[in-house]
Amino acid sequence: MSWFEFWLFLHILAAMVWIGGAVAIQVFGILTKRAGDPAKSAFFAQNVSFAVNRVFFPAALVVLGAGIGLIEEGGWDWDTAFIRWGLILWVAVASVAFGFLGRAIGKVGAQLAAEGPSPEIALRMRNLVWLSRGLLVALVVVVFLMTTKPGI
Repeated sequence: MSWFEFWLFLHILAAMVWIGGAVAIQVFGILTKRAGDPAKSAFFAQNVSFAVNRVFFPAALVVLGAGIGLIEEGGWDWDTAFIRWGLILWVAVASVAFGFLGRAIGKVGAQLAAEGPSPEIALRMRNLVWLSRGLLVALVVVVFLMTTKPGI
């Protein structure tokens, strides 16, 4: 196995964990909302916060590190369009997801568990869910860029 193949394996595996997990969270979030049980919603939100910070964040770091390995081993120029846009989107998604979203969802879940449902909590949760969906779309764009490699 070459270094390029090793970095590619790690890059794809970590992206699967991060993006696949984000898709699964969206599906389970819809199912939890349909259940209409505030206790389940609070439990779900707190578990999402755990997954974002303890599973997705390390996976995102592996995606970045392995991507850097791929660039170096693959002989690509750092100024290539797909690399530049991939890095820009990675920074944007990671900053919002790991700097804000993971903790915010956990806090809303804790507030829901402590206070029970309210229009304010429901609005905050809905806004965070839509934010997470926007981040997921951005990750899909990154996958598109990485697989089609425009600019090469």
